[in-house]
Amino acid sequence: MSRLHATLALLLPLLVAPLGVAPQDPSPPRDPDEPRELVRSDDKLAAMDWLAGYWSGEMWGGVFHAHYSTPEGGLILSHSRLMKGSEETFYEFEVFGPADDEVVWLQPFPGGRKAVGFRLKDLDVEARKATFENPKKDFPTRIVYHRQAEDELVITLSDPHGGGDKVERFELRRQ
Repeated sequence: MSRLHATLALLLPLLVAPLGVAPQDPSPPRDPDEPRELVRSDDKLAAMDWLAGYWSGEMWGGVFHAHYSTPEGGLILSHSRLMKGSEETFYEFEVFGPADDEVVWLQPFPGGRKAVGFRLKDLDVEARKATFENPKKDFPTRIVYHRQAEDELVITLSDPHGGGDKVERFELRRQ
């Protein structure tokens, strides 16, 4: 078992437990053609199903791999790592979950350690784009996940709130 998988097996229950699981909506199924306003956090998470899958691309002098779960159970879980040759040089876990009935929270765990989280600022379901922000932290203050094509996911890290012009783009392909 790789170090990443062993760490994930040990940490995942600890990472997910504090978030809880959003209660299921008892209302009848909706007509998929009927427009709806996404207000509830569990609806917003469900609408982010386009993020699910295994993605990879060249970044930071190696190959970046990212796995995103489906939003079943009211959470999206991810784990990612950077491989330089046969050496893992970076790994991170992320939990997308409800902070309350209306707010979706992104909680990153780079290197397995809890970092400052981000609030969902904007979700464009048609464009398959989710923007998370936290203007009170250092770089990045904004993370944008954008499914630009069926086989292309772009993750952009930027700092519009800190006045910095640093931008990092992860251009990933479905594997």
